[in-house]
Amino acid sequence: MAEKPAATKSWWCLFKALSEMGHEIIVLPFLGKAIESPWWHSLDNPSRVMSSLLYSQWRGRSKSSRTKRLYTKYHRAFTYLPGLVISRKWKAALDKAMAREDRVDAAIFLSVPLNLLAKVPRYLQERWGVPSIYYEADMPSILPSYGGIHFTYYLGADLSQFSGFLSDSDGVEAAVRAMGARNVGSLHWAADPVIFSPRPLTKDTDVFFTGGTSAFRRDWIYKMLAEPAGELLTKTFTMSGRMRESYENVKSLGFLSFDTWKRQVCRSRICLNISRTPHASIGGTSSTRIFELASMGACIVSSPHKGLEKWFEPSKEIIILRDNERPSEVYSKLLGSPSTMEELGSRARNRVLAEHTYYHRAKELLGYLNRVVS
Repeated sequence: MAEKPAATKSWWCLFKALSEMGHEIIVLPFLGKAIESPWWHSLDNPSRVMSSLLYSQWRGRSKSSRTKRLYTKYHRAFTYLPGLVISRKWKAALDKAMAREDRVDAAIFLSVPLNLLAKVPRYLQERWGVPSIYYEADMPSILPSYGGIHFTYYLGADLSQFSGFLSDSDGVEAAVRAMGARNVGSLHWAADPVIFSPRPLTKDTDVFFTGGTSAFRRDWIYKMLAEPAGELLTKTFTMSGRMRESYENVKSLGFLSFDTWKRQVCRSRICLNISRTPHASIGGTSSTRIFELASMGACIVSSPHKGLEKWFEPSKEIIILRDNERPSEVYSKLLGSPSTMEELGSRARNRVLAEHTYYHRAKELLGYLNRVVS
């Protein structure tokens, strides 16, 4: 949690759902310290110091295109020694964990750096008879063809050692099969409707956008946030996140704590979903934000996103802009009809409750595991 990987809270919701369905969860963190909860048992991180150094110290340098090119060319030299040390520590930790447990049915690796864990999944299968599944949460931008927002850990990775491969994107299945992955499938994001629930707060913001960074979506941020803010001068536009850009007439709130962010969503009349170009252009790629906003009953206006209608019905549960539409006109129409915004938010939350909670995803995951590892 201290390192702030964006997917952590979503994985926790998945673990919680699995636990409450009667399954025993053992968590071995790759990044950060072990944290106990009522829903899982956590083991100590065997590579905590080195993992943190590699994640936190190199994360900033990964924004340099020159550094990325060097990494792409010499990734084997860069990852050999750290991978050797980390793999040995993980094998030793897994030996202790497996010796204590009566039975482990499967191991799921959640977006951990593949080229640093080398042959750990194969070792787990050969030494302890435990099959491994890999779940990638950052498709497709993490693939070498996109270069990743940060360093891609698929260079030099062996996907064939996993019994199965899941991701948040339907559209990358052929690509990862070509890289050696087996039993490829999708497990999309969702929301916990208790954690992400509407709050009866006064609406004091007209349009709100939040995002980690502006990478791969600068044009749409300008079109959906900066331009309308200059056209609708009587309306309040705000944004939050780690974006370096600033826009006239748009108030930047910086990086918000989780609870403050939820309150801001509930204080906003319109919440924007602006997808990164790789996510929007590769069909059936989901993101956490759309489900979380919907679960909180937000009135959502989204940039074009291929396959978004798979999860939410356009014009009924969510507004999806067309390329030729002016966002300011769409916002003005919505802001002039509070009942329309409320109905959109209510229907979006109902869709989450019906199809997109982590109990739904946990059932999908269990069905997949039964097919792949039985």
